[in-house]
Amino acid sequence: MRTSAFRNINVQLGLLLLLCVGLFHAAVTAILFLTHPAPDDPRDQSAAVIVASLTALDAASVTERPMIAAALNANLPGFHVELSESVVAARNGRHPVYFRSRLPVGVEIEMKEGQQLFGSLHDGQNFVLDAPDAHPGLRRFIIITVGFVALSLFVFSLWAALSLTRPLTNFANAAESFGLDSVPAQLPEKGPEEVRKATRAFNRMQRRIAEMASQRTRMLTSVSHDLRTPITRMRLRAEYIENSDTKAKLLRDIDQMEAMVGGCLDYLRGGFRQELVVLDLASLLQSVVDEFVDVGADARYDGVGHANVLGSPDDLQRAFSNLIDIAVKYGESPEIRLSGNDEAAVVEVVDRGPGIPAEKRELMLEPFERGDAGASMNANEGFGLGLAIARAIVEAHSGRLTLDERIGGGLVAKVCLPKI
Repeated sequence: MRTSAFRNINVQLGLLLLLCVGLFHAAVTAILFLTHPAPDDPRDQSAAVIVASLTALDAASVTERPMIAAALNANLPGFHVELSESVVAARNGRHPVYFRSRLPVGVEIEMKEGQQLFGSLHDGQNFVLDAPDAHPGLRRFIIITVGFVALSLFVFSLWAALSLTRPLTNFANAAESFGLDSVPAQLPEKGPEEVRKATRAFNRMQRRIAEMASQRTRMLTSVSHDLRTPITRMRLRAEYIENSDTKAKLLRDIDQMEAMVGGCLDYLRGGFRQELVVLDLASLLQSVVDEFVDVGADARYDGVGHANVLGSPDDLQRAFSNLIDIAVKYGESPEIRLSGNDEAAVVEVVDRGPGIPAEKRELMLEPFERGDAGASMNANEGFGLGLAIARAIVEAHSGRLTLDERIGGGLVAKVCLPKI
């Protein structure tokens, strides 16, 4: 199932910061608009400038007014007034109450859309006036605050990624790569206190598991040494048995015991650490099949001529030998197929045996699991490690082993290995 992008901690932090900064910006902007005076409000500086300018023009003589208007236009930002004798003001604009109550007697003024005013002085001279912006700093304020929002989001997101997401990512990577085949590296305790606490617990868990695995390996090594001594004595004594049939059966049981002990130790030690080389999987499978054919097994190889993979020849040979051996013991006429694409090589070991029920296939890949729980130990049965060892080897090569049902009855052991 695909994970929603909103479950990513970076996305959540980014949205939270965006919401907080956006709400702050909206609140400041609302306060600015609510507290800023309207154009005809006594607190509006632009209205005061208009009143003062028109008062000065009305008090001056007709010959002085052009010079005063030019001086006002040159020194007042956003202010522009034009005087005209011929323009007759259309009386269809809005009448600002504030201006009419504070302008000299006889000065008429009306407001069009926007900030443009027109009217006449006490002697009838008309004027058209472009008032300065009622919000002179609003545009700059918006640019600054939007830039602040963008910068804040970038800085806070970077901080979140470095201080929170990186420790969590390292934590997840360490958990994914944790294994018993190497000494686990201790994670640095960085980030928020909750992450530090989880990291300390994870480091303690790694140490405990590594100590338990080391103790188990030492114990199994001792058991292996102790078991080989009586097995060797049994083999020597078997040589003195005169009955050839009894002798052959006893030696076969001893061989089986040695194989079981060796396979069990190999699995529990995680002993798949051979040097990886480039090998031809087709040739390796053909050689394994030939070995089974030489001892009388009815096995057949069918696949592409070449498929290069990166792996350990000994380990992969052991894995496919286990799969073919199981197919030979419990199935009929196993067929080994090799196919693939540009990314992976696919090996299928197909038999015509009784198969495995779907609900038990995953369980059969676990160690010490056998198809018949009540079966007694005999020459054709083991400890239930064949599939488990094969899966461990395949996964150590970044591959995957699955069990499927063969159409018409039987089992298909499918191995996918990455190609190079």
